[in-house]
Amino acid sequence: MIVDLLKGKWLGHPLHPILVHMPMALWPAALAFDLLSLAGIGGNFMVRTSFFAIGAGLAVALLAVPTGIVDWSGIKPEKPAWKIGLWHMVLNAVVLILFAINFVLRLGTYRESVSISVAPLTLSIVGTLVLFVSAYLGGRMVYAYGINVARLSKGKWRKIAEAANANVAPEK
Repeated sequence: MIVDLLKGKWLGHPLHPILVHMPMALWPAALAFDLLSLAGIGGNFMVRTSFFAIGAGLAVALLAVPTGIVDWSGIKPEKPAWKIGLWHMVLNAVVLILFAINFVLRLGTYRESVSISVAPLTLSIVGTLVLFVSAYLGGRMVYAYGINVARLSKGKWRKIAEAANANVAPEK
C-alpha cells in the first residue's frame, strides 16, 4: 500500500520525477537571488526570497527522498542503472545536507540582511553544482536505461514509450 503510494501508481505516473522538479528549480533560484543580493539588487527582498526558496526546496525534497528510494529499490543490483542510482542518491543526500546547513545559517539573519554572507553563498554554489551532477545521473537513468519507463510500459504505455524512442526493456 505505502510502496504503491510512493511509486505513484495512484497517479499512473511515477511520483519521484514530479517532486524533484521543485528543489531542482528552487535551489538554483536561491543561488540566483543570493547573487542578486550580493550585487546590491533587491536588498533584503532577495535575501528573504532565497531563504524561502531553500526552505521550500527542503520541504519538497524530504517528500522526494522516499519516492526515490522506492524507485531505486526496484532496480536489480547487477544492472548499470543501480550503481548510477546509488551515486544519484548519495549526491542528493549531500545536496540536502548542504542546503539544510545553508538554511540554518540564514535563520537568524534573513529578516534584516541586505546581502548574503560568504558561508551561505558558498553552500548555495556548491550545493547547486552537486545538484546538477546528480540531476544528470537521474536523467541518465531514465533516458539511457529506461528506469520507470519500462515499469509503465505495459500495453498502451509501451507503445507510447516506443513512439517516443524511449529505451524500453525487450518484451519477454
